[in-house]
Amino acid sequence: MRALGYACLLASWALVAGCCSAPTSEDWLAVGYRTPEQTFLAFQTGLRADLPELEYRCLGADLKHRIGGSLLAYVEFRRELFSHQPLLKLACKAKIQRVEKLGPERVRVVAKVDTWFHDETFSVELVREDFYEIYVDGKRAADDFADWQRIARERDGKLVVSVPLPEGMKTEEIGELRVGSEWKIDGFPLDPEAGEMVP
Repeated sequence: MRALGYACLLASWALVAGCCSAPTSEDWLAVGYRTPEQTFLAFQTGLRADLPELEYRCLGADLKHRIGGSLLAYVEFRRELFSHQPLLKLACKAKIQRVEKLGPERVRVVAKVDTWFHDETFSVELVREDFYEIYVDGKRAADDFADWQRIARERDGKLVVSVPLPEGMKTEEIGELRVGSEWKIDGFPLDPEAGEMVP
């Protein structure tokens, strides 16, 4: 009986270690944050490529702050998380089952992976973050979070966007202005019913 249990454990470890095939070119081209589903898929691409930098880019500002506020802190958090819960790596193969609206700017993506030895359901909570970025000579010169309701308005049938102009910068220097919303991961509920979150 012990031998059978040990064999199953080894098989599970082998499954987790080899579960994530390398991302395809389509996966890389699809990386983005415009919808909760796209952000979840981008995070999966980061997991499959073993690229913590991409995973970190998928995280919201508040979650980044809670885990230490830096990529280095995230790498350590990630290492600890996977050492205690190795089956979480199966999330790289999970298929989205549904998206649940939790509020006007918060959703939960529920995804499931079916394997020979283990079925696992994963939940990821995401928040919408509004932002603006100003580029000069191809480099980002200014950026910040911004409430879309405060910086964008309709006037005479036109969309008018107003963002702070950095001191000393002239409008003719600006090569690009990006304003928008992105969906970012705010937590990983362990039990969606109980509302427990990691971290």
